[in-house]
Amino acid sequence: MAYVNADGLEILTAGEAGVAAKRGTAVSPKKALVMTITGTDLAASAVTPQDHDAFIPAGSFITSASLIVTSAFTSGGAATLTIGAYEQDGSVVDANGIDDAIALAAIGADKAVACDGALVGGTATVGAADVYIEANYGAAAYNAGEAKLVIEYIEP
Repeated sequence: MAYVNADGLEILTAGEAGVAAKRGTAVSPKKALVMTITGTDLAASAVTPQDHDAFIPAGSFITSASLIVTSAFTSGGAATLTIGAYEQDGSVVDANGIDDAIALAAIGADKAVACDGALVGGTATVGAADVYIEANYGAAAYNAGEAKLVIEYIEP
């Protein structure tokens, strides 16, 4: 016999669970990978991911990616920021698949970037292997700056 618990949820007992829904569920299928990008930690080319780095599972579809600046990026030159996808061994999936050559002015104080690389919101999935997200600078190194990268994806 079903009952309502103290939280107001209906609890089904002894075979009352019924038949599984055929037309879907009411949960959000989106997941998110959130990482911090620190300007002074970036190299001129993407580094090989570490063993326990977070990844986006194979076959996933990236619905959106946003870079939210928490501390303004600065550089002695015309630095750019590129964010790409790599396999765990460092093999390139898409070196600028999240965003390519983000200008220094776009990642100043109180800024955010809606990333628009080929892997974001298009028609392609991340492919047959898990992908790791790596960032690197172009043209000049950064001497300050920090941002949160939020990548939302749907895992198959």
